[in-house]
Amino acid sequence: MSNELRNLKPYEIKLLFSIIQKLSVVGDQYTVRKEVSEDLLRLLKSDFLASFVWNQDRRIFEHCVFLNMSPANLARYDSYYQFHDPITYSLQKRKKATLVREVMPQDQLERTEFFNDFLMKDGLHHGINLYAYDGDQNIGDLRIWRVKQRPDFGKHEAVLLNTILPYFRNALRNARMIAKAHGIEGFWRQLLENMNVALFLFDADGYPIYENSEAREMEGDLSDVGGCSSFSDYIRSVLKENRLETEWGPFSLSILRTVSPQDSRPITAVMAHRSKAKKMDADSLKRRHHLTSREVEICMLVSKGLTDPEIASALGIAFSTVRTHLNNLFTKLDVTTRSELIYILLDGVAEITL
Repeated sequence: MSNELRNLKPYEIKLLFSIIQKLSVVGDQYTVRKEVSEDLLRLLKSDFLASFVWNQDRRIFEHCVFLNMSPANLARYDSYYQFHDPITYSLQKRKKATLVREVMPQDQLERTEFFNDFLMKDGLHHGINLYAYDGDQNIGDLRIWRVKQRPDFGKHEAVLLNTILPYFRNALRNARMIAKAHGIEGFWRQLLENMNVALFLFDADGYPIYENSEAREMEGDLSDVGGCSSFSDYIRSVLKENRLETEWGPFSLSILRTVSPQDSRPITAVMAHRSKAKKMDADSLKRRHHLTSREVEICMLVSKGLTDPEIASALGIAFSTVRTHLNNLFTKLDVTTRSELIYILLDGVAEITL
């Protein structure tokens, strides 16, 4: 343990543990940084704090959390001074707490536009920065400053910030993961929530990442499926067997392996269809048996149990015409009775068992 930590004063120990405890509570990026801001200023006997998140895609600092600084001045940083900043990009390269004077001597800093037109607008004079990295990616920072009347920062403050760094990094990393998960869930909800088919999405390791409302309803209706405790668990067992389609009881599954449109990660989409009784409709009869429109109409009425005179009345045609169509149907479908005709029409539509 560093001698600096062995010699901590009681109030410093209390503040240090308070900061670590707050960073251990899962929250969003804004809350994580805001919660510890005041404790950090007291711990480091400082006057100002600003904390940004680095957007690698846009290559800008954004989502500022701040204490004792002018919002209007920070807006000028967002729009201009971060692109004319002589110290931050050098500080950003260092993966530990760094005094500003370690990258630029104070007298040199005081001759810059950045110092005179930005920092001094709020009275920032002595600075120390800390940048948290997840691998090679900067995920958030702490920029802490004192007024000119205070002494500059030193080794003691750097050691305190470096002690906090692992907890700060983990808090930001967890916040990013939660935000990403919420973003993915929101994307799929907006796109797929109102589908008329139950949809389950799984990541590359087979863990569920999304279910739409139809899927959640099916989950509630089905239990103890295929020896599994839940419908979702059953689907996961099917995925492990690399089957592309399966049927079980009241549903069938269609499985598609694809990638997320958000980040190109592999995902598996499983569509679960409730098994429903097939309908005998005009189009299917015409297509399956090569019937005319009138023959289809007669078939539908025969299946409903209507007699020949009733069919003639319903269609507004002569009784003899009905008989002619029926004779043609018997020939086409190779049947001799109305019962055989109905059996042929129902074949493949309804399961007939004895």
